[in-house]
This record gives sequence, structure tokens and C-alpha cells, in this order.
Amino acid sequence: MNRTLSTLTSLPVLVLGLGLLVFGMVSADAQSSTSFKVGVVDLQRTLKETKVGKAAKKRLESNKTRKQKELDKKQKDLTKYAAELNKQRAVLKPAVLRKRERELQERYVALQETYMKLQQELAQMEAKLVQEIFAKASPVIQKIGREQNFAIIVEKNEGAVLFANAGLDITDQVNKRVK
Repeated sequence: MNRTLSTLTSLPVLVLGLGLLVFGMVSADAQSSTSFKVGVVDLQRTLKETKVGKAAKKRLESNKTRKQKELDKKQKDLTKYAAELNKQRAVLKPAVLRKRERELQERYVALQETYMKLQQELAQMEAKLVQEIFAKASPVIQKIGREQNFAIIVEKNEGAVLFANAGLDITDQVNKRVK
């Protein structure tokens, strides 16, 4: 009976030991097969260095210049209106002066709103251009990934990549192939 009792208590220990042994072999095998190749691409460089990216930047700068001229004209008009009001301040009746001061303030608020609107438009336009570049670069990146057996390719400028070995950077390859 003692022999049966000792066999029953050692059976779970034996099963546990075999389980750990098998788990260790599977774990070791899994670790050896999980090494994978990581690539890095800098899409900001693609935007700056490719023909497509340069054309997109040129369009953005052209729109930015046009919008800045529009804003400058409105600011010049506001400054002129304020200067005229200051010259006439002494001769205007109080009610008329208050009305013109209110108009000046409304024009100033309108100018600020225009500025904010133009800033938003430019930001949206830039985001759209970056999206267009990404849409053109994405198939190229995927093809390079498949050709060179990368497990993953990450974008360098997203703030998530703090360090990457220069040998992992495929930006030059991408830039050569983006049309």
C-alpha cells in the first residue's frame, strides 16, 4: 500500500516534469524560428527626394503663396482701415466712433478666422499630398518587403522608431522605384 501511495504521489510530478520538458523544447524551437527581418522607410525623404514628391511639394508651396497673398491683402486693408479711424477719431461723433470701432473689431475677428481657415486648408492639403505619396509608395514598399523577406517595415518619422540601424533603411530603394 505504501508503494501504491508513493507511485500515486510521484505520478503528478512525473507528468509535470514531462510537460515542462516538452514545453521547453517547443519554446526553444519557437524562439529559433521567430527571428525576422525588420525594415525602415522614411516617407518624409520620399516626399522630398522623388519626382512625385517634389511636384506635390511645389503644388503645396504654390497654394501656400497664393493663400498668403490673400491673407496679406486682407491684413493690409485692416491696417489701412485702422489708420483712417485713428486719423478721424477726434472729429467723429461718439456714436459713429463706437460703430467704426466695432466694425474694426469685426474685421479683425474676420481676419483671424480667415487665417485659421487658411491654416486648416493648408494642413489638409499637406495631409492629402502625403497620403498620395504613401499610396504610390505603399505598393513599392510591399514589393520590396516580399522580395527581401521583411517581416515588417515601419515608417521612420512616426516617433515610434527611436533608433534604427542604417542597414535596415530601405528609403533609397523605395525612392528609386516610386513613379
